[in-house]
Amino acid sequence: MEEQTQQRTTSSVRLRFVLGQRTAELALPAEVPIADLLPAILLQFGAETIEEGAEHEGWVLQRLGEQPLDEDRSPGQLNLLDGESVYLAPRADQLAAIDYDDLVDGVGDRVREHPGKLTPVGVRRMLETGALVVLLSGLYLLPGSGAPAVQAQLVGGCAIVLLLVAALVARGAGSSRAAVTLAGGGVGYAILSAWLIVDVLAPKAPLMVQITAAGAGGLIALTVGLMAVADAALLFAGGIILSLTVAIAGLVGSIAPVSTAQAAGVGLAVSLVMGVFVGPMAFRLSGLSLPMLPTGADELSDDIDPVPFETVVDRGAAVVGYSTALHVGLGLAQVLLILLLVSEADTWSMVLALVAAVLLALRSRHPSGTVARWSMLVPAAAALWTVVAHFAAELSPAGRLLLVVPLVLLGSGLLLVAAERLPGARLRPYWGRSAEIFETITAIAILPILLQVLHVYATVRNMVS
Repeated sequence: MEEQTQQRTTSSVRLRFVLGQRTAELALPAEVPIADLLPAILLQFGAETIEEGAEHEGWVLQRLGEQPLDEDRSPGQLNLLDGESVYLAPRADQLAAIDYDDLVDGVGDRVREHPGKLTPVGVRRMLETGALVVLLSGLYLLPGSGAPAVQAQLVGGCAIVLLLVAALVARGAGSSRAAVTLAGGGVGYAILSAWLIVDVLAPKAPLMVQITAAGAGGLIALTVGLMAVADAALLFAGGIILSLTVAIAGLVGSIAPVSTAQAAGVGLAVSLVMGVFVGPMAFRLSGLSLPMLPTGADELSDDIDPVPFETVVDRGAAVVGYSTALHVGLGLAQVLLILLLVSEADTWSMVLALVAAVLLALRSRHPSGTVARWSMLVPAAAALWTVVAHFAAELSPAGRLLLVVPLVLLGSGLLLVAAERLPGARLRPYWGRSAEIFETITAIAILPILLQVLHVYATVRNMVS
């Protein structure tokens, strides 16, 4: 053994090694490179196994269906988990890289096979995106100048036509992708139509009334589009949760004597509560249901019907898709609400935005999907950026140089250090527990800060005095 292998380690990982028909379980130090551990691993299969390695350039370790593990890295760095199976394979069985006699031919192969090459699927998506952009460009070009009533009727008529055409394309032509594109355009026109209707009925209505109408219009159009197209439920689910969250905030600002920032604060708090139920909601939307818990001793012995493998795989993928869609919808709504919250530059509104940003950043460690995490981190970053921008706007050039520049450098430096240290690192359990406690405290702090934003404490003091 090398000296590094003989050093005392602080953690270990128990792995199951497979060589042909033979298996062996072994606890290994998590910080020692694989190259130093390989002799001890091979010894579990007999001394003749080590001698056989000379015939085929040694042995390599690999997960099933993956490339050989890097021997210079430790089990901890390779994220090997307790109970995981690792396979031993002859090094000579690995296919060597191809040497090219013709340099131009080799470069041509790489150009044709690179991951970002244009495929028929990519061309289809590009053209569908272009069609949606052309449809949505009418939101700016179509209203033009004229009476608000005429504009609302024209835009609303386009929304109805697009939704009807989407239904015909989905049912008649069987092209669900084109139908979804048309329905998306119809949703955009429905939102603008609802906004313009408020201008017709109540020209002096506050902003939150228009936001409520726009959210309700989008919610109705999305529901109709989902029933008409009967496909792309994930896109419609994300849009529905976005419209619902915005409509709730707008409704609060429309019926209660609160400002735009206060209504946005209420909507932001509601969205944070809704984020807790994204997982169970995605599970239910996927069509899965858990069996009922036993209510008596006689039911404990009842057999549980197994769920088919295909059902679990398909529904599990649906759970991931719905979870991602709901997170994206909530994230977009939270970005809008945060911008409205800090628009009045009130101190406690900014404090609420910062606390919500911390809570979202702490919650972002839960989802395993990249898009779901970004859906939490983007609103958090938007809150931090808007608050810093408000403070920076009130400072002199010298103040911005002394305060803002160091904060920017410090933040970017911390992120760069985290990018080098955190990926693949195995943190101690107490760090996770500390994050859970801090997340709970931050979530509880939202309510009293929101009450301060709504001036509830001042109202109570005035009533008492």
